[in-house]
Amino acid sequence: MSVFDLKTGETAEIVRTEFSGGAGARLASLGIIAGKRVTVLAFSLFKSSVLIGCGAVRLGIRKSLARLIEVKLCE
Repeated sequence: MSVFDLKTGETAEIVRTEFSGGAGARLASLGIIAGKRVTVLAFSLFKSSVLIGCGAVRLGIRKSLARLIEVKLCE
């Protein structure tokens, strides 16, 4: 399951990230790493991007990057 598969308001734990290069380094510096909890705050019109929250960081990412963040739902 990826971040993009979550519904608005759902929280999940990041299991693995599959991106590399500049995007991977930037997201890792913002705390988007394995073991952290991420919450889906909103989707854009036509679901082309997603607004996520991870700790104190609020970040809008496009659909292609959101699909590369593997998560498991928190209970």
